[in-house]
Amino acid sequence: MRKVVLRWKISSIEGSEELKKLLEICKSLEIIAHLDVSLEGITQLAEVKLNPGHSVDELSKIPSFQILDIHEQNENDALVTLLCTHTLAKSAIDLSNLHLQCPYGIDSEKGMEMRVTGLTSSMRRFLGLLRLILPPDKVSVITTKDEIMNGWEELLTVRQIEVFSHAVKNGYYDGLENVTIKSLAEELDISRSTYGGHLSDAEKTILKRIGSDLI
Repeated sequence: MRKVVLRWKISSIEGSEELKKLLEICKSLEIIAHLDVSLEGITQLAEVKLNPGHSVDELSKIPSFQILDIHEQNENDALVTLLCTHTLAKSAIDLSNLHLQCPYGIDSEKGMEMRVTGLTSSMRRFLGLLRLILPPDKVSVITTKDEIMNGWEELLTVRQIEVFSHAVKNGYYDGLENVTIKSLAEELDISRSTYGGHLSDAEKTILKRIGSDLI
């Protein structure tokens, strides 16, 4: 069983015309409950915060969203029932052994976040579909202790993570001439060979992981 948190930056969301249009209408849209799941889509209870000058009815003009009922509404906020038929949501319900957890949503400042629970095989197929539909910028794994991690802690040692992160933050992979393994090792007060060994082992593990995800 796997639990993952999927996150998209605003720049990635804007690659989807429908989600880009949604953010033109809404400051944020949070799904607080699934009322029904069918082959047609997901009927959702949602809290909507509107951008000035827009109305909640405009959401129905987006092909994948249809307002079914407005329960509460004031100038810029509304509680609504809507039918979502977006490919992103349908891909989660089309695969068995997956559960899309509420609450989740999209925000014009923070981006979009979804939490999904499911069997490892189903999760792998789902993530494969997402790479075709709307690739997430970050996929984080939630451990059995509900601690969010990015998955690398399972593959790399604490020292390898420290050294690799240090190299990235200090521009080693940006091709800067003054950033060398020797200078980086001195900053951590370890030998050049030790630093280089940890970095090399981390790189090999990371490349293997990325390679397996691409196959």
